[in-house]
Amino acid sequence: MSAPILELREYRPTDSTDTHDFHQVVIGLSGRMSISLDGDATQSGRVGARNGVVIPAGVRHDYRGDGPNRQVVLDVPSHLATMTGTERAFSYEAFFALDAKLLALVQQVSARVDDGCPLSADDPVVCEWLAALMARLAPARPALRSVRLDLARIDARLQAELATPLDTATLAQEAGMSVRHFHDCFVAMTGETPHRHLMRLRLARAASLLTNSDATLADIALDVGFNDQSALTHAFRRHFHQTPAIWRREHTGGGVTASVN
Repeated sequence: MSAPILELREYRPTDSTDTHDFHQVVIGLSGRMSISLDGDATQSGRVGARNGVVIPAGVRHDYRGDGPNRQVVLDVPSHLATMTGTERAFSYEAFFALDAKLLALVQQVSARVDDGCPLSADDPVVCEWLAALMARLAPARPALRSVRLDLARIDARLQAELATPLDTATLAQEAGMSVRHFHDCFVAMTGETPHRHLMRLRLARAASLLTNSDATLADIALDVGFNDQSALTHAFRRHFHQTPAIWRREHTGGGVTASVN
């Protein structure tokens, strides 16, 4: 590879492993992908629409798409990073949160592709995006390197107590961090806030219970931490774009629809 490659990719929902001789940055546009760096549990995260990951040359990464996803991927030859003085941006593997400028520029890059324009390193929008990306990564390397959360443990804690959901302050205390630092690290490693992540877990559990049990919607609401059936219905419709009753009918053949009314 003699020049940077910038393109949109979708990662398949199969476990894959790769190691390459160039640096790579992956930034989420839509959907999610899971990725583990160098087999380190504390360097396992998810790339979504609010974060990205730096993968230096030679770093093994295990990854898989979590359903439909769309990612902006930048491949940078190692020698080019050295020549341009940007090698500091690729000194360590790390997840990072997108700032407002990068979020806006990523959307512009995506819009160019949707309009049928090929991605080119000479495109003014692409050049501005690359400059903003390098500015975001290079000065922040020491801070980014300190992002270490055991997401598997956090998920297990949340899943075990969905009926009485843990708050961010409790999770931060258990991680030995301030609430602000925990929040920032969580967004950097998952692309979503702790609150949004918890809501997604609660709704996923609700959907599973609707499909695999004949519990009433009121009971399911309490089981996953909602105050009442109305609150669950509102959140469920907003997330899945259909009511719990329709979800249950479509996923069970209509056999237990009456229990959610």
